[in-house]
Amino acid sequence: MRNILTLTSREWKAFWYSPVAYVVGACFLVFQGFVFWLLLATLNDPMADPSWTIGRAFFGTFFFWIVLLVIAPALTMRTFSEEKRTGTVEVLLSAPVTDWQVTCGKFLGAWLSYGALWALTLAFFLILRAYAPLDWGPIVTGYFGTLLIGSVLVSVGVLASSLTRNQIIAFILAFVLILLLFSVGFLGFFLTDPESRKTLQYLSLIEHFGDFAKGIVDTRPIVLYVSLTAAALFLTVRVVASSRWRT
Repeated sequence: MRNILTLTSREWKAFWYSPVAYVVGACFLVFQGFVFWLLLATLNDPMADPSWTIGRAFFGTFFFWIVLLVIAPALTMRTFSEEKRTGTVEVLLSAPVTDWQVTCGKFLGAWLSYGALWALTLAFFLILRAYAPLDWGPIVTGYFGTLLIGSVLVSVGVLASSLTRNQIIAFILAFVLILLLFSVGFLGFFLTDPESRKTLQYLSLIEHFGDFAKGIVDTRPIVLYVSLTAAALFLTVRVVASSRWRT
């Protein structure tokens, strides 16, 4: 456990000591601030659906998924690829740590950075709370779901980074893999078999997240997200193990 915490701290510092972190963070907050303002303007329209709250809109629109599609690859593209490019991965793999500890440290460092960026967006709701009442249910469950689905996307990004020494390739590969995960639910429209369609709907990340945006917490998406995260991390461990063997 101590090794994992040390590796997590190392990954956290490596990210936040880099200027890339502040570029990514600034772009993220500016875009999210614009989206928040746009959603407020839309919801204030007398013709807007009264069932939609700012919490549900913030975590359930097209803009939310675009952010996830970009932010996870941006946070994870350097986790393993930079180590490979600079040659420090050989030093890391020769240290008295296991492949699982290395993978968990990389993942947790990137995931905590992901969570820190989303935590900053709480300021938007706190400012709004000073001027209008808020339904905190969809907001709290929205952040909870964002962290859960973020664990899946970050683990996929770490897996992509472990496959190459080029950060740009790692970003593109993670972007494509995440896009494929987002597209799983849409494949059901091309199937006629009800059971196959039901299975694809269960595997859809977007379909399950709708409940979190509405303030509902269900065990099914939790199990799905945790299982996908564990699967991606397992594959990453196997890639790291093969790298250690070659080293």
